[in-house]
Amino acid sequence: MESTFKPANQHGLILYDFGGSPCARRVRITLLEKRLDWDTQIIDLSRLEQRNPEYLKLNPNGFVPTLAHGDRIIYESNVITEYLDDVFPEIRLYPTDSWELAQVKMWQSAEAAMAKDYRTLMYQRLMGPMVRLTRTLEEALTAARHSTSDPADLAWEERVWRLAVLTPEDECQYQDRLLAWLDRLEQQLAGSDYLVGNRFTQAEISVFPRVMMYAFIQLPIGAERFPNVKRWTQRLRTRPSLATTLSQQDRGLLRLSRTPVLPWLRRALQTPEATHSLPQRLGLFIARHAAQRVMRRSGEPRQPAPGTRAIRQPRIGQIPPADMPRTCISHASANQACEPITLYDDRDSPHGRRIRILLLEKGQRWHGVEVDMSRMAHKAPEYLAINPNGELPAMREGDRVLYDSQLIAEYLDTRCAGAGIVQLYPGDAFLAAQVRMWLALEAGTHKEFRPLFYLYVVRPRLQAAGVTADRLDRVIPPGVHASHVSWLRDALKGTPRFDTSEALARATILNKVDHLNATLAGSDYLAGDSFTMADAAWFTRIDLFPQLRISLERMRHAHVIRWMEQLRRRPSVKQSMPRTEATSGKSSATL
Repeated sequence: MESTFKPANQHGLILYDFGGSPCARRVRITLLEKRLDWDTQIIDLSRLEQRNPEYLKLNPNGFVPTLAHGDRIIYESNVITEYLDDVFPEIRLYPTDSWELAQVKMWQSAEAAMAKDYRTLMYQRLMGPMVRLTRTLEEALTAARHSTSDPADLAWEERVWRLAVLTPEDECQYQDRLLAWLDRLEQQLAGSDYLVGNRFTQAEISVFPRVMMYAFIQLPIGAERFPNVKRWTQRLRTRPSLATTLSQQDRGLLRLSRTPVLPWLRRALQTPEATHSLPQRLGLFIARHAAQRVMRRSGEPRQPAPGTRAIRQPRIGQIPPADMPRTCISHASANQACEPITLYDDRDSPHGRRIRILLLEKGQRWHGVEVDMSRMAHKAPEYLAINPNGELPAMREGDRVLYDSQLIAEYLDTRCAGAGIVQLYPGDAFLAAQVRMWLALEAGTHKEFRPLFYLYVVRPRLQAAGVTADRLDRVIPPGVHASHVSWLRDALKGTPRFDTSEALARATILNKVDHLNATLAGSDYLAGDSFTMADAAWFTRIDLFPQLRISLERMRHAHVIRWMEQLRRRPSVKQSMPRTEATSGKSSATL
């Protein structure tokens, strides 16, 4: 489906959007802040339209938003917003100072880490009841089948409908973690009106839309515990770009969240229908009609029936030249030598290994500190004081602490630059966006990869050390949250939680590898004609496949297999193997 752009849309921008998505909303806010016009294609998440094969051709991650800029396709909200800052730099939302830029990206990383807990609790507390009220199980599955036949998608839809995403104990643990995340935000805003540099930046645009949605899952932001966050949200609500992007669906949910309806509704739906009293039946009847009104408010009036709406395809518009440069970081420290680097890492972490590869590519020395993720040391208070997201790796350069492997990589690529030094992020804006999209696609495998990693990498490590599920408490550092201990205990028992099943997790990962294979059919590298961070990231993930019992097929994945063999001969890849002497030497300390 192609159509002309509206007259004001001179740049040929199409946003594939859904009114209730905070990720899509941050792109709408960015477009408004930059005074750009665009056309919209609604992708109805409640009907799994994001899994429609036509949409997956645009965004293989199967999420919203996606942006078409003429015939350029960019997906993942933070990739889109940074691309917009590069190609429309007149109004800057990302700082040009490298340390302030790193801080903005750390807040984006923090929001992404929080979002994993938020989404799960949202499906349990909000989406499940709304879908259950408005559709029978068969109606929900039928609507989903119009967009996807993937067994993993359909199994997830059934879990959501049955309100079986989380147990009551899990719900409490997720709620605790989400409130603890707000405590961090509260601390950051003490004495400051904004998150970075005491001015409005992309950090606000990235964090606010989901924080505002805490009310949807019965986590109101009270002024008693969160006075700074409350003040911050009230100020931002009045900013025109944020006020005008609040969807009708979100407005309805906000009104609903101020009533006791949602908690009551969940309790009523979790009891057998035959036991409902007359007041409960009447209440459900009223709630059903209210839910139907809210679910219809997805941003586009009079939605066509599922399966009848085509996915609008991009068209060539007025786009910048192919060699449009990225906005340069203009400050002296980008040209100064890196200070001594400490890398907090685990020998088996694919995210840690890709940073080791980058440092080796640049000829940069570092000091390694082993953080034993098999004993949940990355979730212990000592490490959380370094990286509050509780993920590996983290890096210290002088008095600066950075976390999230993609952020660390981009920061080091800028800081450790100069004549003859390899750059792993291209200078071209669209090529850089392609690298970041590959990283987003790779990060999108986390949900399926994590239980496999704990079952087939972490569990054997613990078993080799003589640790059993019964003795686990003896090796876990003090202060690790009970939910993480429970996760590790399940892994030791051989029963980690998969969203669907172990077989479907492998199948989902391999479907994304198919996308790599198609790209590598005509190229030696994933983005452009040289080795980039996209290659390093996907290599470190796929190199673990044999341990995870994921098999690449010689016919199906011939180009990926060739690419992997080519990269294994690269010196930085060889030297980045776990426990190598390499540039860094063995990790000389343990956290």
